[in-house]
Amino acid sequence: MKALLLAATLLGATPALAQAPVAPAATVQPVDPARLALAEKTVVVLVPEGVYLRLMQKQFPVMMDAMVANMDVAMPGGREKARAADPAFDERLRIMSRVMGEEMGPLMARMEPSLRIGMARALARRFDTRQLADLNAFFATPSGKAFGEQFISLFADPEIMGEMMKAMPMMMQEMPRIMKKVEAATAHLPKPPKPKGEDE
Repeated sequence: MKALLLAATLLGATPALAQAPVAPAATVQPVDPARLALAEKTVVVLVPEGVYLRLMQKQFPVMMDAMVANMDVAMPGGREKARAADPAFDERLRIMSRVMGEEMGPLMARMEPSLRIGMARALARRFDTRQLADLNAFFATPSGKAFGEQFISLFADPEIMGEMMKAMPMMMQEMPRIMKKVEAATAHLPKPPKPKGEDE
């Protein structure tokens, strides 16, 4: 179940993970208005209104089904172990998929305008006016429009999610090593405060 939740989390994070770190707000230069205007036109195609609501309500259950189908690849024998520990595993997962899709859809819809603004600014910083004009010319074609409409939903495609699940064992195997390096790199820092109410 943890692997499924991790993969579901990666669904929402994937477009953001594709972006490079942003400079601190104090050092960010103003966006060129001409580039921003072109980028805003690009974003209208890449992030059409309501795309996240449709994604969560229609594709989230399909994505979850794909992850369950690949569960034994990520964790050999995982489904049988889960069912043995929880006889209601399949029904619980089906309900979780439905409720998460229903609840995350409106939440993502509320976030969508801000995401669209952020994407326009990011595009305006990364591409010059010629490149943005070329992109918009492509998106004005039938093929470009079709690609733009499918861009966000590609990250929830069962084919992509299946490959992500296949990579899960490698991620889980590498995580202890990575965390040891994190501990070593932060060893000189004071220990973080314990959560309120936790015994000393």
